[in-house]
Amino acid sequence: MRKNVQRFFQTLLPGQLDFKERINRMVMLLVFVSSVIGIVLVLLGADKKVLCALLPICAISGLSIRITLVKGHSRAAAWLLAIGTNVFFFPLLFITSGGTQSGMPVWFVLGLVYIFLLFEGRSFAIAITLSVLSFFGTYLLTYYCPRLVPASTRFYSFSDSFIALLCVSCFIGIVLKIQARTYEQEKKIAEQQKREIEIIARSKDTFFANMSHEIRTPINTIIGLNEMILREDISDEIAENAINIQNASKMLLTTINDILDLSKLESGKMDIVPIQYEISSMFSDLVNLIWIRAHQKNLEFKVDIDPEIPSMLYGDEVRIKQVVTNMLTNAVKYTASGSVTLSAKGERIAADQILLRISVEDTGMGIRKESLDDLFRSFKRVDESDNRNIEGTGLGLTISKQLAEMMGGRITVDSVYHKGSVFTIEVQQRIVNARPIGVINFASRKQLNRRSLYQQSFIAPDARILVVDDNSMNLMVVVKLLRDTRVKVDTAESGREALKKTAQTAYHVILMDHMMPDMDGEATLRAIRSQTRGFCQKTPVIALTANVMTDAEQVYHNMGFDGYLAKPISVPLLEAGLLKYLPDDLIECIAQPEDADADDGAGINQITSARKRKITITADCICDLPKDLLERFHIRLMYCYVHTNEGRFCDLFEISSDSLLSYLQTEGSHSHSSTADPSEYEYFFAQTLAEAEHVIHITATADLSGAYPNATQAAKTFDNVTVVDSCHISSGHGLMVLCAAMLAEEGKSPVEICQALGEYRERIFSSFLVSGTATLHRNGKVSGGVNRLCTLLDLHPILSMSKNRLKLWRIESGNMHRAVRQYIKMLFKHSRQIDTRVLFITYAGCTVKQIDEIARIVEKYIHFDKVILQKASATVSSNCGIGTFGLMFVRKEKQEP
Repeated sequence: MRKNVQRFFQTLLPGQLDFKERINRMVMLLVFVSSVIGIVLVLLGADKKVLCALLPICAISGLSIRITLVKGHSRAAAWLLAIGTNVFFFPLLFITSGGTQSGMPVWFVLGLVYIFLLFEGRSFAIAITLSVLSFFGTYLLTYYCPRLVPASTRFYSFSDSFIALLCVSCFIGIVLKIQARTYEQEKKIAEQQKREIEIIARSKDTFFANMSHEIRTPINTIIGLNEMILREDISDEIAENAINIQNASKMLLTTINDILDLSKLESGKMDIVPIQYEISSMFSDLVNLIWIRAHQKNLEFKVDIDPEIPSMLYGDEVRIKQVVTNMLTNAVKYTASGSVTLSAKGERIAADQILLRISVEDTGMGIRKESLDDLFRSFKRVDESDNRNIEGTGLGLTISKQLAEMMGGRITVDSVYHKGSVFTIEVQQRIVNARPIGVINFASRKQLNRRSLYQQSFIAPDARILVVDDNSMNLMVVVKLLRDTRVKVDTAESGREALKKTAQTAYHVILMDHMMPDMDGEATLRAIRSQTRGFCQKTPVIALTANVMTDAEQVYHNMGFDGYLAKPISVPLLEAGLLKYLPDDLIECIAQPEDADADDGAGINQITSARKRKITITADCICDLPKDLLERFHIRLMYCYVHTNEGRFCDLFEISSDSLLSYLQTEGSHSHSSTADPSEYEYFFAQTLAEAEHVIHITATADLSGAYPNATQAAKTFDNVTVVDSCHISSGHGLMVLCAAMLAEEGKSPVEICQALGEYRERIFSSFLVSGTATLHRNGKVSGGVNRLCTLLDLHPILSMSKNRLKLWRIESGNMHRAVRQYIKMLFKHSRQIDTRVLFITYAGCTVKQIDEIARIVEKYIHFDKVILQKASATVSSNCGIGTFGLMFVRKEKQEP
């Protein structure tokens, strides 16, 4: 028996259950056991009427347990128990067992607690509502009909109340204990996982640092010995091979640096270090770094630097250069033909602040819309099947984005697949010197596909230095690289060997590796400084190490080193470091740098483009605005298509409203319109972004046009394109466009413009008087029966925009002249709420006399400062027909009370 009970409890409450499922099963068991106890009490002498509630409760709880254990449907079992007990049998038991004099109020508490513990969302709302209503109804019923509640014995009331209190209290206590225990267990697990993550993070950092050190050591040998090959008198073929080795080594070094930077960013150890820097020097370095790579692929390299940018700024030049270098490198890598353009603009945002905007544009393969989300993910390369032959790890843009955000800036991407991309970094910089940089004269220091001839920067045959490194290859590289300077070089393969040499010889400079076995560079440095019988206590010691870290120069200075050089060794930096610390009397001569060749800088196409507009407003061509306003506010229009029996025509270029309306008067003719597809919008946005930093495109109402969804889909490719639904058509749409254009002229930001448009949209009123329904019938807007009825009774529908939909507002009867007068009278009878600055009268196929008559009637009721008579576009005309006109104006702003 005992084993069977244990087996039952192990089956009902196994150890792997989550908290909610465990509570659910415990409640089912508690209700079942309590109902059994109640039945036993009834059999011992209590009122037998209670059995009509206890037996169903016992059956429901037992059935719920079976459904849970056998069927595995815990949710269904929970609903069965909650609804069956709370809604039906708990209220019945309340009535039959004595009402408030019994233990049922306590069981009501259990029913509500059960729902709070196990139900969520909509299920919780339904269950708690039904339960509360059921309990409330039960109390009301027993209050107003006390005769329904039988009198219970004193013994039964006390025993029932005590059992209910004991059971429910124990249950709630057990729940709280389980929850507290679960919390403690989860807390311990979380703390353990945190410790493990910290250990993994430290291990990862250590691994990356060791990997960097171990990889830099052989790269140092490769680059150093390759440099010696390039110094020799060798054939062009060998020189070309050596240059390729040099470039490949640098590429590998870049990959290592990217991995280290990513590790620092993830661990929060990357710091932004702002300094004063010359902007022209930064751009010269960027141009000289990338133009050779561009020309090796026969790409045109264009440079467009705004001459008004302040000459000296304050910011982290190193990180800005790192981001732009990555953008330029990617542009060259992913562009097979065409050009790469480096552009820079400066926007003064405060007296001493500038928004520096640097863009890299290419004519490469572009990026698919669906790949844009993966663009800034670590180790993720977009379109890998197409780019498998292009080197790279996919880390560069991830690092660039995080660096830009750390500097308080951002990176944006505008790309059209198979047409090219534009990457832009925007970052605020403090102005140190406001003098404009003017036109920068870019002079490259190296010729394409030719090796530069090495010339030592100094000669010092009487100088003696000591190089300490545990790697013999590194020692050999330094010796060979300094051969032409005639400096005497001694070497030591350990710290202890270095101490022996410094005890015997006075050196003018010591180059010291940091990470060495037995005695590292820092310990060796301290020992040299404290060497009582040594000759080098005050000798400058330069750290020459592959241990690269953030602020390495400052770190090694704090250790006591006089200087810092990173591996792989840069010959110019190595010679400059020695020249800085060698005594002047040991330097026999210093070589003067040769002038750059006459053709240096060839292949750099330095251009000065027109300054981009900050914001350009664009719209669909159905906005029906006059040409002079379009030109004044530099509004660009996107075409639509008009379809006739003769084919498809572009609204802006191939068909006019007059020619379309003439065509529609011929027998059997018909027309309808359509919008451009997303790829056409992409091309339109890309062209506009060549002249603007941001584009706000305003479409006709989404309810009547496919322009909004198509433009929105196309805008996903660009970070600097915003699409707004005007919720209007024709010149009502045009009023939205004009509002946006004027706000852009005032210098408002895209966010401010979009917010203002949201409020302005509600104030625009657009309505149209349709002369006849024949065109609407041909375009499927009205049925044949409605068309015949309107023609027979001479009815003229008036349509207006309401809640983004074109709806029937009124119907005028009689001739068109009468309909016009009634339409205008009805429209302007409450003229106090109308902004009288501008009114659009937009028409399709109306005569000059008709338009003048419309304007005269309007003037009779209300005076507008400016009335614009606008011919509707071919697209609008194709949908409304001859003789239709619309009145579009703006309501006044609501006054605050």
